[in-house]
Amino acid sequence: MTARVRTLWIALPLLAMGLAVAAWAAAQTIVSTRLLRGWVNGNPEELLLDYEQASAWVPGVIQIRGLTMRGSDPNVQWSFRMEKASISFSFLDLLRKQFHATRVRAEGLVFRLREKQDKSEMSSAHLKRLPSIPGFSDPPGKERAPEPPPLSATEKRRFWSVRVDDLAADPAPDIWIEIYRFRGHARVTGSFLLRPHREARVGPAAVEFLSGVFLLGPEETMLSSASGRADCVIDPFDPEKVRGQEVWRRISGNIRTEGRLEDLRFLNHFLRRTPEPRLAGGGGRAHFAVRFDHGIGRGGGSFEVPRATLRYAAGTLAGRASGRWEVPRWDVEHDDMEISGSRVELKDVATAGTRHDERGWWGRFDVASGHLRNGLTAQTAVSCRDARPLYTLFRANLPGWAEGILKLEGMTGRARVRLAGDLVDVEDLEASGGKFHVAGRYREKREDRRGAFLVESGLLAVGVAINGPASHVRLLGARKWFREETDTARPDASARAR
Repeated sequence: MTARVRTLWIALPLLAMGLAVAAWAAAQTIVSTRLLRGWVNGNPEELLLDYEQASAWVPGVIQIRGLTMRGSDPNVQWSFRMEKASISFSFLDLLRKQFHATRVRAEGLVFRLREKQDKSEMSSAHLKRLPSIPGFSDPPGKERAPEPPPLSATEKRRFWSVRVDDLAADPAPDIWIEIYRFRGHARVTGSFLLRPHREARVGPAAVEFLSGVFLLGPEETMLSSASGRADCVIDPFDPEKVRGQEVWRRISGNIRTEGRLEDLRFLNHFLRRTPEPRLAGGGGRAHFAVRFDHGIGRGGGSFEVPRATLRYAAGTLAGRASGRWEVPRWDVEHDDMEISGSRVELKDVATAGTRHDERGWWGRFDVASGHLRNGLTAQTAVSCRDARPLYTLFRANLPGWAEGILKLEGMTGRARVRLAGDLVDVEDLEASGGKFHVAGRYREKREDRRGAFLVESGLLAVGVAINGPASHVRLLGARKWFREETDTARPDASARAR
């Protein structure tokens, strides 16, 4: 072996060791100074990285405390904090303007996400339940300024990207997405990629809710003693082109939760446009499971509440409630949930403060077909002890004498129902009980109340008309009057008349 060859064999290992030491020293310098943060934080409004302390004494591994990151795009704002994390990263990818974490093990994960919306679409009740994100203004509105011209491919490449391949955060004590919050012990696993102005993708990712409480906003309890799991994949998309609810077309996964219904008061948020009823009570169990395939969900759940209360100005209904929530199809993008096949059962109901207080009332409501979209639209069937508590339930303020006639012992019936905001609309009502059969329709919008009922028993027929606060009886020609009233009320009546 010549001297030159021997020198080469000695020099190569020394060179490799030198390069390794240089890379290790460079990594330590990058993370322990503000160099890495300066590289990533070129546009803090879109992507901001910060941490309290970091070191890279082990080559390729960052030990970090107080890691925070936040970001935004035209659709959402988000942030997370990790109290402690060990991050294995690719040094070479830093040269390609990508922070690439090949493995992350973290503790104390806190996550926030909220959607940007037009201010005109936000209610004060919704706003106060959204998470605040330090560094972003409240509310998270969409900018009204004209959109800047699209960036060129070269301009997009100047932004740093973040890629995480193998994340496991345990515990994750606080996860808050829009107005829904989990606080307790969760475990988050998965991967994601964020390339500003170019691409975003998530997953496979999962959250295991080991124990805790689901809240509506900061403190309003929905489920306690709760557990469950959610997993999802968000297909790659361009945030410049996919806006708002359109992102649901890219989302697939499952969610399953169960827990104790402490208090039904949280449901009043979803009924806020309707002055009554006000719900309360709880103490039962509930579970819910839905599978999503590119934004279309299918699933259902069940609930049982031993003490449920519905409060109206005209009185209170209280008793046991249980039911099954069926979701044959849920188009999340268009906020359209089908609930056909769902049912609610009320037992041991007592009414108080009404004209005819009762005890031991029961009723079952079945949704043959129905949708939740800007309110409830459903074809329903009902079977109950008698009809009188229904007048309170549907805010049908009938005169006392009419309630007496329409008591309908052992009532069964069906109707098309529309409940939305301050609207109660009941059409094609058919009910029978005892010796009576009743057909009719009823509409209430704010202070305007209109209704027409036909009460039949054998050859006898009586019409009941409701017009605002007044009501009167039709004895002669009741059937003909009822046909004319109901035909006139139908939207297509004029078309059929022509």
